[in-house]
Formats: sequence, structure tokens, C-alpha cells
Amino acid sequence: MAAAVPGSPSGGLSSGVAGLSAVFFDFDSTLSIPQWLGRFDDFAVADRLDMMLVLNEEEIHANFGGKARIDRLSEMFRCLQQSGAVIFIVSLGFTEVIGYHLKVAGLSSFFPPDRIYGQDSQELRAVQHQKAKLIESLMQMHGWRPARALFVDDSKKHIDLCSERQTCSYLLVQDHGLSEEEMQAIEHAAGKPD
Repeated sequence: MAAAVPGSPSGGLSSGVAGLSAVFFDFDSTLSIPQWLGRFDDFAVADRLDMMLVLNEEEIHANFGGKARIDRLSEMFRCLQQSGAVIFIVSLGFTEVIGYHLKVAGLSSFFPPDRIYGQDSQELRAVQHQKAKLIESLMQMHGWRPARALFVDDSKKHIDLCSERQTCSYLLVQDHGLSEEEMQAIEHAAGKPD
């Protein structure tokens, strides 16, 4: 299987541009790998507020794909931060759920509360939950160029809007959560050598 390559309206990450200024991650089926929970007869996704706030540590770890995958996500986030990239979560899940799950998984230090935008955030509601529009606003606020930003999501709808608007580079997650190859592609885009 070929490694995933971030795309952009111009056909890929701009060559000659070293590193990323910002990376915007979706949560469900991107950072997490939603598990079926028999006791709730439902999948563990961040827009199920009441259910998700009562999951135990074991269930939350499983929802990230287990301890080894949590460690791998942590490694990728460290790589991004060390390269100078600012990382965000832009999700249709609830902000409180995302924050709680990151804390239990030991990943909250990578995402201060002001870098988590859920469906209940004023900023995402203001753009009718169109992630690309929120990303554009954040990029403009910080002066980040499209070639130096990356949007990572499993939803073709959100990626298509990003592409149509030429918001920034993007990576459409191909399976049920970021794969090792996709994480490597993100690290490579941030400037990590092969």
C-alpha cells in the first residue's frame, strides 16, 4: 500500500515550503477509532455527550485504538510541536467530550482548551459547522499561508469544501482512524526526515 500523501487544490503540499505552521485534526475516526459499546448499544463518538462523559479509562483507551496507538499519536503531536506547528482539533463532537477523552488518554497537554473547537463552540457555530471556514478564520488571525497549513479529516464532505475553497493542504483519512502511513505523511509534511 502506498503511503498517504496530503493533497491540496494544487496537487499536493507545496514543494519548497519547509514545514507546517498549523495542523487541524478532526476527532472521531481520525484521532479516535470509535468502538462499539454493547452496554450503550452505540458507537463511542464525541457527539454522544452523556454516553461519552461516563466511559471508563479502559473504554477511552480502546476508543483511541489502545495504548500503543495513543503513544504513537503522542509521538506525532510532539514531532509537530517540535517542528513549530500549532495543532488544533476541529470536530462535530462536543468540546467537553473531546477535552475529557484527551485528558484520560494523556494527550491533553497537546491541545489547550482554546485549540479545541467542537460543535458547541461559538466559532464553529458561527460558520454553520463548516470546518474549512473556521480554519480560514484561524489562518487569517495568525497570518498562516495555505501552503503551510494542513487539515486532516475522515469526512469527504469536509475535505471537499476545503479543496473547493482552496483553504489549505488536506489529508483525507482513508480508514477508521489515522493509520501509521498517514501519521508518517503528516510528520514528513512537518519536516521530519524519512
